[in-house]
Parts: sequence; C-alpha cells; structure tokens
Amino acid sequence: MIVEVKNLVAGYEQRVLIRNLSFSIPAPAFLAIIGHNGAGKTTFFKAFQHKISYKGQILIQQHDLRAIPDAAATGLLSYLPQKNIVSFPIKVHDLVVMGLFRKKRFFENYSHEDYEQAAAILNQLELSHLREQDFTTLSGGEQQLVWLAQLMLQDASLILLDEPTQQLDVYYKKQVFRLLQQWVQQQSKTVICITHDLHNLLPMQGYLLNLSKPAPVLEPITPESVVQNQEFLEAGRPKL
Repeated sequence: MIVEVKNLVAGYEQRVLIRNLSFSIPAPAFLAIIGHNGAGKTTFFKAFQHKISYKGQILIQQHDLRAIPDAAATGLLSYLPQKNIVSFPIKVHDLVVMGLFRKKRFFENYSHEDYEQAAAILNQLELSHLREQDFTTLSGGEQQLVWLAQLMLQDASLILLDEPTQQLDVYYKKQVFRLLQQWVQQQSKTVICITHDLHNLLPMQGYLLNLSKPAPVLEPITPESVVQNQEFLEAGRPKL
C-alpha cells in the first residue's frame, strides 16, 4: 500500500473536523481532497506533518508516521503549502536547486551536478527560459510552476499539495493539473491535492475524497462523480 489511513480522528480542542476516516491507496495515484471550507482538508494535511495530534493511524508505504519524526527528511513525502512567499531577489535555478537541501550536509554547497539536475527539471517543464530570471518578477502561474519544479527535485514518493491552482488563470490551472497527472503516470508518484477547482478534475484519472460528506470514501474521478460532488457542495453544508 502507498497510503493507508485507518480510523483517523483529528481536529482541535473544541471541534473535531475529521471522524473515523479510513481509506487506502494501493498504487501510485492522484487523489483530490475536496469539501467546504472548514471540512478538515488542511487539518488532514497537518496530521501528515505532525502539526496536529490525531487518533488512528496514517501509514506511508507501511511506515507508521508516528514513528517517523520528519517524513520529509526520509524522502517519503513532500509538501507545497497554499502560499510560498519569497521577498528577496533570487534566480529561478537557485530556488529550484534548493529542493535538494535535505540531501546536503550542514553548510554544504550545491554542486555543478545539483544545478544540472535543476536544469533538467526546468527543461522538462519547459521553463528553461526562466533559469536566470529573478523569481520575484515572474507571474503567479510561472512562480507556481517553479515551486513545483523544486518539489520534483525532492523526488518524494508522496506529494501533498494545498490548493496548487489557487489564483491561477485558466491556462496555468490546466498546466498544473496536466503536470500532476504526468507525475503519477510517468514517475509513479502519489499526489494528494486539496482543491476547490472541480472543473479541472474532469480530464484527470484518479480519485476524489469529499470530506464534507457524512462518511467520506474514495470515489473514482468520472464526469458523473465530479458533477455529483459539485452539486453536493453547491447545495450547502450537510446537517450532521
């Protein structure tokens, strides 16, 4: 199994957001986490990162996360938050190569080979023309693709993305979702993606998990399941 979640209960002192959630992903796949605001989507990711206490089990490749203080350091998972802010000038290739920082010793410099890896990723994403550009001058869509390039360089088995297409235009939304599908199909990565962008799920292959439903289960992504879940969310919050 790539990911197993067993009887997960998570939330905060006065409010439990996730109750008895169980599912498994047996092979590399794309999983969209959907639901109303406050349904527990970000809380779910916090459990993966030891940022919130929880009951139940989360396993990645049969490893119980409770026994792994820093899963990112082991190469099991990588995470891209909703917002990454860079407030100082930095060239794109210098930002991307930082994806290797967990593999470097303290104060060890990035090598020529490291930069070659970063260049190969940028070329794969058709971003080579941005290598020498100041990251802070790029458009929002270009910046997001650069962050994803850095994530690719980390080469983790499981990738967690928190609304990666938020505030992107139609073109870049399609580019990002196409890239995520390639990660699964060509590189055998498992991608779990929080999103409100159901329309762009239509061409995807994988699953969705609606945390607003009383008993969330993995549903194959199909035109019918996307429409049904869109209508469910538009109808308002269910009364529990």
